[in-house]
Amino acid sequence: MVLKCSIYGCNHRKNREKDLQYYRLPAALNGKKLTADRRREWLARINQDFSTKNLTNVRICSTHFISGKKADLHDRLNPDWAPSIGLRGAQILAVPEETPSVSRYNRIKNRTQRRLYSEEIRGDEIDSVIEDFDDVNVNSKFVSTGVQTDITFSFINGMECEINSLRSELESIKKQQTVLFNEEFFVEDDDKVKQLTGINTYAVLMVVFEYLANFLPCSESLSKFEIFIMTLMRLRLNLSSMFIAYLFQVSPSTVSRLFSSTIDAMYERLHPSIYWPARETLEKTMPMQFRKHFGRKCAVIIDSFTRGQNQLSAADIETTRKLANVRIHVERVIGLVRQKYTFLNGVIPIRFLMQKDENDVSTIDKIALICGALINFNDSIVAVD
Repeated sequence: MVLKCSIYGCNHRKNREKDLQYYRLPAALNGKKLTADRRREWLARINQDFSTKNLTNVRICSTHFISGKKADLHDRLNPDWAPSIGLRGAQILAVPEETPSVSRYNRIKNRTQRRLYSEEIRGDEIDSVIEDFDDVNVNSKFVSTGVQTDITFSFINGMECEINSLRSELESIKKQQTVLFNEEFFVEDDDKVKQLTGINTYAVLMVVFEYLANFLPCSESLSKFEIFIMTLMRLRLNLSSMFIAYLFQVSPSTVSRLFSSTIDAMYERLHPSIYWPARETLEKTMPMQFRKHFGRKCAVIIDSFTRGQNQLSAADIETTRKLANVRIHVERVIGLVRQKYTFLNGVIPIRFLMQKDENDVSTIDKIALICGALINFNDSIVAVD
């Protein structure tokens, strides 16, 4: 990007007038009032509306300073503490009364130094130094409507420009800090979906969300999709309410309230998907490993027992051996649920065990059913063929 002078009417460019210096707009450092004062003074003298521009790109060439360069930050009495030459401004609210006098500045500076280095500075001399300082400031500021004041229209205009620019920067920062767990964050990224939610693909995630969306709780802080993702992430990663509060920039009480409400909504919508299938359905969907040992007669696997005998019969032992060959798949499914949704492996809050709805279903029972239903949305780990 080619640097050019931001003063209205000045056409100097760094790639053309290479012998000039191009100064940035002074930065207002935290806790340092002098830097903020200098920034406001520059904006007031430039007298332009920078509300739609990035102030970090503003440059002032050295031709707008009497000595050809800006003064040191702490040399406030110097007429080159701010630009003063050729400042027309795009919005003419005031005009300079006169170009600051270098000779006057030098006289005041020398006189002040002599007083400061004297053996003792009397009270009236200190007052005189202050008056000299104020005198330079008044003469170096702008005037409007014939009245000379310390705070002029151009100074106010400069402050307004800076405020508008800061507001724009603040809005930009707020947008950058917005929670990223929206639809765009997950789109076309199945690995991200799987790692954070336990659902294998983005397509399935959106199908489940659309099925639940109208029943999810509302919040002024988070969208329904973010609430849905927040709940899945807590189940998937066993995150604490405090950590999720930091992550989603809400309060822990909001996380707790939304999590409980979302669990209730998901349970009401998903519990019909967990049911005992009809015999015909079991026969059609039975995995080959089960058909191999039990044909189409297997409906449920229960650990064998001795029926009051000291040992199993030969027939029962053979049946138990067959069960052992296929029960491993059942254990794999149970293990998958706990691996996918680690919330079930952690310490469960006592309220999740104690709180029950009107149907006497506890919160932890609802969570277990929801995790099982979400697992069923993924591909089976037991081959059907």
